[in-house]
Amino acid sequence: MLKIKDNVDLRELEKFGFKYGAKDKFLYKTTRYGTEHKIYIDLLPCHSNGHEIKIDCPSYSIPKKITDKLYDLITAGLVEKI
Repeated sequence: MLKIKDNVDLRELEKFGFKYGAKDKFLYKTTRYGTEHKIYIDLLPCHSNGHEIKIDCPSYSIPKKITDKLYDLITAGLVEKI
C-alpha cells in the first residue's frame, strides 16, 4: 500500500492535477473508453488511514494515466510504502 508522507503539504498534490473535492478528498480523475477511473486521498478522520492512496478502477486493468500519475508522485518523493 502507498500513502502520502506525513511531512508533505497536501496542496502540493494540486501541481500533479489533483483537486480538492467534495467529502474532503484530494481527487485525480481520468476517463478511458467512457469509464471513469480515480486516484484519491480521503481526509475524513473516520476513513483516513494516514493519507493512504486509494485507486478506484471499475475495470480489471488500471489505465496508463493512473499508473503514470502514481509514478510521478513516487519520483517527486511524496509517497512512501506502508
